[in-house]
Amino acid sequence: MEYPRFLVLEASSYQEDAYPVAACWSIGDGQLKDVLIRPEQEWLKTDASNEDNQEITRQQLELTGESALDVVRELSEDVDKQQVYVSEAYLYRHWLGTLYGAFGAEVPFDMAPLSDLFFMSESELEEELENLSSNLLLDLRVPEERVRTLLELYVRLRDSGAIE
Repeated sequence: MEYPRFLVLEASSYQEDAYPVAACWSIGDGQLKDVLIRPEQEWLKTDASNEDNQEITRQQLELTGESALDVVRELSEDVDKQQVYVSEAYLYRHWLGTLYGAFGAEVPFDMAPLSDLFFMSESELEEELENLSSNLLLDLRVPEERVRTLLELYVRLRDSGAIE
């Protein structure tokens, strides 16, 4: 079975100078990749925030984060120009633009809102995800657990015939 590609990002803030600090994405066989992203020096020069909004410290990013270039390579290879489904496409375009732009590259895949795949409004989808994550004992604020919930919702809706 081929699964859709889901991507969840966390950023340093919601400010204009925000940059991605963590990412989780699914690949075609349903496996997940989960990484912290070590910030590029140029991102830190313009960053007005003290810490990111998800309790990930700069020290954690420096010590355990993967280089932005390694993340770009791995994400690009895993997605391989496939459609990627995201929750807030306008924010993700900005954050991925920052990530790929650090190396003079364009984002090599198209992003689509989750509602395009699930055929429901954003509010209906969030309600479904909340209910499902509660049943699965998963926290939607954690990128890996949000992607797991999205994959589970996809499987359930596909198996019920609600989506193809």
